[in-house]
Amino acid sequence: MTGSELHPAARRAGCAALLLGALSSTSAIASAQSGVSLALPHAAGQQALAVRIDARGITARACPTAAACAADGGAAVAVPDDVAPLLGGARAAAITLADGKRLAMIEAPAPGAAPASSESRRASAVTSGGTWVMLLAAPLAGKGAAPVVLWSGWTGVASGEHGEGRSDVVVVEPLASGSRVLVGHRREDVTLCGRPALVGAQEVDPRTMALVKGASFQNLPAAERSAARKLTAERRETDAPAPAFRLLRPTAASSAIGKRFAEIADGDPKTAWSEGKAGTGRGEFVSFSSADEVGITGLGLRIKPPDGVQGGAAPRTFYVATPDRLFEVSLPDDAWLKETAGYEVKLPEEIRTSCLAVVLDEAHARGAPPADVRVTIAEITARTAFDGQAPEALVGALAGGGERSRAAAALLARGGPEAIAAAIAGYDKLDPAGRQLAAGVIDAAPCATQIPFFTARLASATASAPPRRDRRAPPADPDPELHHARDRIRRCGRAAAPALAAIVKEGAPGAKVAAARELALVAPAEAIPALLDALPGARGATRREIRAALALAARSERAAPAVEDEVQLDRLRARPEDVQLDLLRALGPALGRVKGGSAAFQALASAPGAPFQRRYLLQAPAAALARAGEAPAEVYLRASLRKDADAHVRLRAAEVAADVPALAPDLLAAVSDPEVRVREAAIVALARAASAGARLPAGAAEALSARLAGDPWTFVRGGAARALGAMPATPAGDRALVGALADRSPEVRGDALDGLGAHRATAHIEAVRDRAEDKAEDVEVRARAILALGAMCDRSSVDLWTRLALRAKAPLGERDQRLGTAALAALGAVHPADLPARLEPLLDKDTPHGLRETARAALSAAPQCRR
Repeated sequence: MTGSELHPAARRAGCAALLLGALSSTSAIASAQSGVSLALPHAAGQQALAVRIDARGITARACPTAAACAADGGAAVAVPDDVAPLLGGARAAAITLADGKRLAMIEAPAPGAAPASSESRRASAVTSGGTWVMLLAAPLAGKGAAPVVLWSGWTGVASGEHGEGRSDVVVVEPLASGSRVLVGHRREDVTLCGRPALVGAQEVDPRTMALVKGASFQNLPAAERSAARKLTAERRETDAPAPAFRLLRPTAASSAIGKRFAEIADGDPKTAWSEGKAGTGRGEFVSFSSADEVGITGLGLRIKPPDGVQGGAAPRTFYVATPDRLFEVSLPDDAWLKETAGYEVKLPEEIRTSCLAVVLDEAHARGAPPADVRVTIAEITARTAFDGQAPEALVGALAGGGERSRAAAALLARGGPEAIAAAIAGYDKLDPAGRQLAAGVIDAAPCATQIPFFTARLASATASAPPRRDRRAPPADPDPELHHARDRIRRCGRAAAPALAAIVKEGAPGAKVAAARELALVAPAEAIPALLDALPGARGATRREIRAALALAARSERAAPAVEDEVQLDRLRARPEDVQLDLLRALGPALGRVKGGSAAFQALASAPGAPFQRRYLLQAPAAALARAGEAPAEVYLRASLRKDADAHVRLRAAEVAADVPALAPDLLAAVSDPEVRVREAAIVALARAASAGARLPAGAAEALSARLAGDPWTFVRGGAARALGAMPATPAGDRALVGALADRSPEVRGDALDGLGAHRATAHIEAVRDRAEDKAEDVEVRARAILALGAMCDRSSVDLWTRLALRAKAPLGERDQRLGTAALAALGAVHPADLPARLEPLLDKDTPHGLRETARAALSAAPQCRR
């Protein structure tokens, strides 16, 4: 066994004393390169054994006497198929046990190279470079004639998840006379503060020559034990003041009666840890986690619990181990005879560690049979500079955030409900550094304790916050405390719903908004009724934000049952009409998938005396239902678009009808609506539909061309040009776009050029080229003309574009810059074969950075035109 990486001397000593996997005892070792024979004479009631190992296998023979005992004629010992090829490099050792009996240990190390096949578990062991080991012995006298395989398997090969891996280990421990042989496990999650530890050990019993369970083993290397700092515990007759919080937390034990090792540090001297191995428990241990922010000045001990333990005994000496230190502690008397006594171990200096282990050594057995002894420690407590301080004092010590503050925080984090309550109570009195530490303490609490605190922080931090201008953007958290509160609330999830709902109901406007969003995120089903209840009392921006949170919650699949409950007519009608409308609007496109959604819409749409607000707000829900195939909703939306007396309602109907293909003819009719904003909305909706690939009804190009040619409003003409450009090209449509190049509005001319470029209307390339080359034309119009020519693959303009691009390197004004960048984009689309040479001057270091990057983008652009 190797020692800790921090102890080279101990590691060397461990290698000399023990065998783990590939290490062997000081007995003779033979190599099997050309075949090896090993003879073990009979002794102490055991027959003799002869073993031969070579590339063909293992042959063994047991003989009643040592005379003429050879492996020739013996039986072949079975080995796994993947081990057989390794036997040519195997070695064997004779191990003498404490009473003189002997066994042979055969080791076959795996080579570093992977085997030909790695499909089996053994093959993966070979790949990892382990060692296959067999323990082979002659039977006892009169117990048969066949050699006995005590154990065989791979050692030094870890299996299991990272951090929980385990490997088999064979250990040979030298004794005053002979050796012990043990087989056990090494586990990554059970160590002596980083030192490898043997657990689950079985020992070869010399009386039976068989492995027996429950063996103890001293995992601390001899060299490290001999170098340990020696301390003597002091007995005290009265109980020392209990610390406010327990620093040490048991994490693992090599053995424990009833697996109750945590009772060694539970603060109750009536409970105890008792080791569970045969003998006096030498080497059995308990490991504890600690907090390396807190200095440990000593240890308090109670050995015997008031009610005792069956077979209980006190340790005479034990070790206290940290990752880099080892102390040997002696008790001044037999503590099992001092029922009321406690002991104090004063450390020579304060130590800070995240791990501490107590390892048993000698014990007071008092003549009891070793098998019946259970070495016991009732309680162990770390002594610190904070002993005797109440939780409130520790919370006060958090201020400042220094070393002592961090130590206090580490203790509070281990202090349970009392510590958390103190941290919450004292939070507001601390400075920012102290609050940060206190928040970390509160983080360790159950959600039921955390939520009231963190939701209160959320409410107080956002009470006066102005509403967000852009509801699509996530809320900003410039305050670290607010950010932390949001994080903890989201971690607790649905457990936060009642507290958040209470803030939505009763909080200040800003707090309502913040809580509404968090509620929608963590508990969407619970958010639906809570947010609907909050809407009637909300006004202005607060109401908009709550409605946005309602929409967010409604999008969650978890909220579907709650939404269906709310749209049922009896429940829906119990709410104010504006809340009913808000619910349908919040459902958005999902309304058509909600059971009862159509009926809820019809109930509102068919109610007599519909005011403007209801009619206006029902347009979007009607479109959602129409897209889902609900005919009544489609009829309602068509009537609104064609017949509603209020232009605002017709406009809204046009806006939402773009995604309803059946309403395309109605949108086309609305292009001629007497109200300009309705015309604009209808044209934009047709453009959206065309861009999405919808087929527009017959006459669309003509109607849009008429608007482009004769509408008195610039934005309508521009919308018509954009809509024509989004549609598939038609001769009439392209002629209308060319005609618009004479429009008095530069914006309309630019939109027309964009449409011609999108259509690649090369039949009208001269008209586009005229706009590009007209120096009296608006510069933006010229730039859009150049881009249109690039889309048309106008190679005749390449030289002009090159000149414009180069002129942008030393521009005389914004005109040269804009035309130059447009020319570069056109060159990238056409991509003439000599483009690198044309643009080389723009790649120099003296070229402005932005222009240089634009030139590089043109060079790397995929060609859009055939050469």
